[in-house]
Amino acid sequence: MYLVRRLLLMIPTLFGVTLVAFVVMQTAPGDPLLMQLGPGGTAGQSTETREAYLIRKRDLKLDKPLVVNFNYFRDYRPRVRMAAYFMAVSKEQLAGEVAGLARLARGEAEGNLAGKPETALAGADLQKAGAQVPAASADPADPSKAADPPLAEQLAYLRSLGIDAFESRLADPQQHELLARAILHYVQTFCEDHGVYAVPAAMELVRTPEVPRRLRIGAIRCLVHMVVEPFQYTYAAQATPPAEPTDPVAAVWHRYWQLRGKEYQAVDEDRRPVLDRLFRELAQEPSRTRQFELLERFNREDVPYLIEKLLHSGRSEEKLMAAAALKLFVARPLELEIPPDVSDALLEEAAGNWLLHFQLYRSRYEPSWLGRLGAILADTQYGHMVWRLITFQFGRSAVKTREPVSQKIWSALVVSFPLMLMAELIIYLVAVPLGILCAVRRGTLTDRLITLGLFLLYSIPGFVAGMLFLIFLCYGDFLKVFPSLGLHSEGAEHWGFFAYLADYLWHAALPVVCLSLFSLAGLAMYSRTAMLDVLGQDYIRTARAKGLSEGKVIFKHALRNALIPILTLFATFLPALLGGSVLVEYLFGIPGMGRLSWECIEQKDFPTLMALIYIDALVVMFSILLTDILYVAADPRISFEAQGAKS
Repeated sequence: MYLVRRLLLMIPTLFGVTLVAFVVMQTAPGDPLLMQLGPGGTAGQSTETREAYLIRKRDLKLDKPLVVNFNYFRDYRPRVRMAAYFMAVSKEQLAGEVAGLARLARGEAEGNLAGKPETALAGADLQKAGAQVPAASADPADPSKAADPPLAEQLAYLRSLGIDAFESRLADPQQHELLARAILHYVQTFCEDHGVYAVPAAMELVRTPEVPRRLRIGAIRCLVHMVVEPFQYTYAAQATPPAEPTDPVAAVWHRYWQLRGKEYQAVDEDRRPVLDRLFRELAQEPSRTRQFELLERFNREDVPYLIEKLLHSGRSEEKLMAAAALKLFVARPLELEIPPDVSDALLEEAAGNWLLHFQLYRSRYEPSWLGRLGAILADTQYGHMVWRLITFQFGRSAVKTREPVSQKIWSALVVSFPLMLMAELIIYLVAVPLGILCAVRRGTLTDRLITLGLFLLYSIPGFVAGMLFLIFLCYGDFLKVFPSLGLHSEGAEHWGFFAYLADYLWHAALPVVCLSLFSLAGLAMYSRTAMLDVLGQDYIRTARAKGLSEGKVIFKHALRNALIPILTLFATFLPALLGGSVLVEYLFGIPGMGRLSWECIEQKDFPTLMALIYIDALVVMFSILLTDILYVAADPRISFEAQGAKS
């Protein structure tokens, strides 16, 4: 029961550790992804495109609220309607419309100075401000103008976006073009940040024919930024295609064939047997390289045959290969992005494509009431983070390499673990005997010399010892006995086992010594104190009075009891094996756990850093539990039953 209680106590402890770490990461200055995206956040200004930024942001769940999520219960229709209004025009057209907003803002300022109430300004002054610009509802015959929002609402919406220097730019006509660009950027950011939750409101504008043309165009342009990768055109490797009509890949290509099928000619009857034979070979080929070679034998005229295989074949292998071949010849099956001056035909086509997307993934955007209630806590940054930690599915790194977090940690762990294991073995195998020797020979010259040496070692931090070793033993100014960087010589992987091992030990010698010195001195002095305390006990004097040999008194009676304080330090053993040493690994160019932790902090790689904190917390708690078990092994008087009875 004692062990069960200890295990159960780990749950709130882990919760507290993850919560504190999450709060610290969120309060740290700077956006980890925007730092890598570059200034402005658009393609061409950095090595990463805006779309790649959004994919990573949503993969890391950084678009979600922090702890509590009520977004599914919010009404996004007014804000999305306003966003669609601004997204429907070009930068140049918007710059012209900004002039009317500037006159309204100037009228507000004059009204405030004159002491006019805001309601009066919304009436007479609004008409005055709009005298030189057509009013939003001035032409009822024009449906694109009939539903234009009032200038006051437009201005209020733009102010709510938090655009930098908005008022000063609005007041300066020379800045209107730059302001128009900033407006489009901030509206785009609004769409990106509220994508999943705002999609139903945008789709309501798209699928309603009575909605003015400008708003439908703007809604589609908003959807482009709300949804990243709307359609799936191919199946995942080794996947089993779902049954119709839930197959999203088949639905996409069916829509494509409805729109573009008339552009293709029927497959020639002489060509069909060749395609059948080629397709059977392709579906049975296990090698991915060979599959790509066979796919190159098809051409664009074979698209009708591939569509037939995808939509009507009952074999999963054929559907997988047909989808892959189609994507090879049709780069953009469905049009989703439209320009502001889009034609009516292309507008209706894009609207139908987005309607298909909404039908396929409607449950994602409009979950049930139970799903919405669960999303209040689960669909948050913290909720997703906790789920990844519990399931040990740490996801991918936040840096541009996008490596799996588990792979990064494992690569660093296999480097640090042998080094820390050797260091810990040296520490315990040397420090404990030295402490016992000093305690047994207390006050002698041996005790004084060893104690003096231990104090000297204790006063030298590991990184200082590392720099001294590099200067005196590595660089050649004094001696060049050991290598200065890495754990292997160039080409060592081609050597034999013993030569490879000798090279590894040669490179690891100085890092292991640096990792050992400080802890060795501390543990030795701690062992000396613990042994001196035991040697002064009455039962030790009794053992000596009974005539037992000094060795039996020391190692059988004294050492076992002196191990209790020493075992307390053992709780740091496993965490040290995993944690590594940041400074020592940097000095010697070792890509271990310590260096990985520091790089994660520098690069704001929060997924990797959170996984490291979580794993370290688990290891620390299990180390403490292991120490309790070792207490029982070292001293039979300690028992878990007694601990349970006290509890």
